[in-house]
Amino acid sequence: MRLFSLGISPGEFVYQRDMLHDIPIIADVLSIRNRRQAMIDENLRRENARRRHHNYAVGEQVLVKTVQPDTMEERYRGPYTITQVYTNGTVSIGRNAAVIERINIRRIKPYRHSQLPLL
Repeated sequence: MRLFSLGISPGEFVYQRDMLHDIPIIADVLSIRNRRQAMIDENLRRENARRRHHNYAVGEQVLVKTVQPDTMEERYRGPYTITQVYTNGTVSIGRNAAVIERINIRRIKPYRHSQLPLL
Protein backbone atom coordinates (compact mmCIF):
# COMPACT_ATOMS: atom_id res chain seq x y z
CA MET A 1 0.00 0.00 0.00
CA ARG A 2 1.38 3.40 -0.96
CA LEU A 3 0.43 6.74 0.50
CA PHE A 4 -1.46 8.60 -2.21
CA SER A 5 0.17 11.97 -1.64
CA LEU A 6 3.79 10.89 -1.39
CA GLY A 7 4.10 7.59 -3.21
CA ILE A 8 5.68 5.94 -0.14
CA SER A 9 4.49 3.24 2.25
CA PRO A 10 3.00 4.09 5.67
CA GLY A 11 6.06 2.57 7.40
CA GLU A 12 8.38 4.79 5.40
CA PHE A 13 6.28 7.79 6.32
CA VAL A 14 6.23 6.99 10.05
CA TYR A 15 9.91 6.03 10.45
CA GLN A 16 11.22 8.48 7.82
CA ARG A 17 13.43 5.68 6.39
CA ASP A 18 13.17 3.38 3.40
CA MET A 19 11.91 -0.06 4.45
CA LEU A 20 14.42 -2.01 2.31
CA HIS A 21 17.48 0.25 2.20
CA ASP A 22 19.08 2.45 4.84
CA ILE A 23 18.09 5.68 3.10
CA PRO A 24 16.38 8.56 4.89
CA ILE A 25 13.09 9.81 3.44
CA ILE A 26 12.07 13.42 3.90
CA ALA A 27 8.35 14.12 3.62
CA ASP A 28 7.16 17.68 3.15
CA VAL A 29 4.00 17.47 5.25
CA LEU A 30 3.10 21.13 4.67
CA SER A 31 3.00 20.72 0.88
CA ILE A 32 0.95 17.52 1.30
CA ARG A 33 -1.58 19.37 3.47
CA ASN A 34 -1.78 22.27 1.00
CA ARG A 35 -2.29 19.88 -1.94
CA ARG A 36 -5.05 18.02 -0.11
CA GLN A 37 -6.76 21.28 0.87
CA ALA A 38 -6.64 22.45 -2.76
CA MET A 39 -8.30 19.19 -3.85
CA ILE A 40 -10.98 19.57 -1.16
CA ASP A 41 -11.67 23.18 -2.18
CA GLU A 42 -11.96 22.24 -5.87
CA ASN A 43 -14.33 19.34 -5.13
CA LEU A 44 -16.46 21.60 -2.94
CA ARG A 45 -16.59 24.29 -5.63
CA ARG A 46 -17.67 21.73 -8.24
CA GLU A 47 -20.32 20.24 -5.94
CA ASN A 48 -21.75 23.65 -5.01
CA ALA A 49 -21.91 24.72 -8.66
CA ARG A 50 -24.47 21.96 -9.31
CA ARG A 51 -26.80 22.94 -6.48
CA ARG A 52 -30.02 24.80 -7.02
CA HIS A 53 -30.71 27.40 -4.40
CA HIS A 54 -34.26 28.11 -3.27
CA ASN A 55 -35.53 30.38 -0.50
CA TYR A 56 -38.66 28.89 1.02
CA ALA A 57 -41.47 31.17 2.19
CA VAL A 58 -44.53 30.77 4.39
CA GLY A 59 -47.54 29.64 2.37
CA GLU A 60 -45.46 27.97 -0.35
CA GLN A 61 -46.31 24.39 -1.27
CA VAL A 62 -43.64 21.66 -1.18
CA LEU A 63 -43.27 17.95 -1.84
CA VAL A 64 -41.69 15.72 0.85
CA LYS A 65 -39.18 13.02 -0.14
CA THR A 66 -40.22 9.47 0.78
CA VAL A 67 -37.65 7.64 2.91
CA GLN A 68 -36.56 4.36 1.22
CA PRO A 69 -39.46 4.04 -1.22
CA ASP A 70 -40.45 0.66 -2.63
CA THR A 71 -40.07 -0.03 -6.33
CA MET A 72 -43.48 1.26 -7.37
CA GLU A 73 -43.97 3.76 -4.53
CA GLU A 74 -43.95 7.48 -5.26
CA ARG A 75 -40.65 9.26 -4.53
CA TYR A 76 -42.35 12.40 -3.19
CA ARG A 77 -45.57 13.00 -1.27
CA GLY A 78 -47.60 16.14 -1.08
CA PRO A 79 -48.14 18.97 -1.73
CA TYR A 80 -47.96 20.37 1.79
CA THR A 81 -48.04 24.04 2.82
CA ILE A 82 -45.16 25.65 4.71
CA THR A 83 -46.36 27.21 7.97
CA GLN A 84 -43.03 28.56 9.27
CA VAL A 85 -39.45 28.93 8.00
CA TYR A 86 -36.49 28.69 10.40
CA THR A 87 -32.93 29.96 9.98
CA ASN A 88 -31.29 26.60 10.73
CA GLY A 89 -32.39 24.98 7.46
CA THR A 90 -35.73 23.58 8.61
CA VAL A 91 -39.34 24.43 7.86
CA SER A 92 -42.64 23.52 9.47
CA ILE A 93 -45.22 22.00 7.15
CA GLY A 94 -48.87 21.31 7.80
CA ARG A 95 -49.53 17.61 7.15
CA ASN A 96 -53.21 18.16 7.93
CA ALA A 97 -55.30 20.49 10.12
CA ALA A 98 -54.01 18.93 13.36
CA VAL A 99 -50.44 17.88 12.46
CA ILE A 100 -47.54 20.28 11.91
CA GLU A 101 -44.15 18.69 11.23
CA ARG A 102 -40.72 20.31 11.32
CA ILE A 103 -38.58 18.99 8.47
CA ASN A 104 -35.14 19.67 6.96
CA ILE A 105 -35.09 21.51 3.63
CA ARG A 106 -32.95 18.70 2.14
CA ARG A 107 -35.98 16.42 2.35
CA ILE A 108 -38.32 18.73 0.43
CA LYS A 109 -38.56 20.27 -3.00
CA PRO A 110 -40.73 23.11 -4.27
CA TYR A 111 -44.09 22.06 -5.69
CA ARG A 112 -44.75 23.30 -9.21
CA HIS A 113 -48.41 23.51 -10.13
CA SER A 114 -47.68 21.94 -13.50
CA GLN A 115 -46.69 18.72 -11.71
CA LEU A 116 -49.32 16.11 -11.08
CA PRO A 117 -50.31 15.89 -7.40
CA LEU A 118 -48.65 12.91 -5.73
CA LEU A 119 -50.38 10.98 -2.99
